[in-house]
Amino acid sequence: MRILVAVDQHPYSAHVVKDVAKLAANTWADVTLLGVGPKETDIGRSSSRGGIKHPLAEKLKKYRRNFLDHFEKEESPYEKQSCSYEFIEVKRGIWEELYICRGARKDLRTVLRPGNPVKEILAQTQEDDSDLVAMGCSKGGGCQWEGAMNLPQKVANSATCSVLVVKQEKQIRKIVCCLDQENISQKSIEMINQMVTMYQTELEIVGLTDKAALKPKVEKNLEAILKYYNARQIKAWIKLVETASLESFISQEAQRSMMALWMGGQSIFTKMFPRGKVDKLIQGSQSSVLLLR
Repeated sequence: MRILVAVDQHPYSAHVVKDVAKLAANTWADVTLLGVGPKETDIGRSSSRGGIKHPLAEKLKKYRRNFLDHFEKEESPYEKQSCSYEFIEVKRGIWEELYICRGARKDLRTVLRPGNPVKEILAQTQEDDSDLVAMGCSKGGGCQWEGAMNLPQKVANSATCSVLVVKQEKQIRKIVCCLDQENISQKSIEMINQMVTMYQTELEIVGLTDKAALKPKVEKNLEAILKYYNARQIKAWIKLVETASLESFISQEAQRSMMALWMGGQSIFTKMFPRGKVDKLIQGSQSSVLLLR
């Protein structure tokens, strides 16, 4: 799994780094911490020696330390291993003492990019082939980044991978998961599993109905999903919602639960939740929002 964490200097970014550290502990993901800011010629030199102090440089270092602090050093997949002399079998039956430096088992990168934040975040997801891009946003006045206004909504609408928007520091007690029962991605099912494990919460799986009995395929798929989660000791149940009432249902649940919607190319939710409705969901939600792709 490859996770891109988009950050700036504000508290909501520090919070999302903590959440991603929990997720990475379960998945052993490769992680990139990305800051986007003004272009500087040399951020490696101290200001006292003539270099220019980049506003994000120190924050990225701090976020990296905070991320690593989540792990026991001896067990962390991100810690660089020490170098030592070891006997290595160079040919069959022939051993030679060589100086070996063992690297980290997983990547933790910090990257600074200049330019438009939305464009640079999306470009980094493509370069990393990210599975998930995560970002925080302000508590009040919708969901905004300081100085970049509706950045989370723009990234959520344009990214080709899954997007996690962490709205505020609020305990998540339930995840409400809307999956297209006829076009379900195994990758999305596993991502929900990781989110439930990370937040230690309950799971409600929404099944769509049109005032009639569920189609046999839909009913079978829902039962398979429920069985999958129950086998992993996840407390999960199914709630049937009429398609015509779905938007109202999601709007109400978003005030008290984390919403997760599968927005893959074949998903019915891609048609039901175009760009404007996705913006409204992210802005109006009182908790985190996960868009699965």
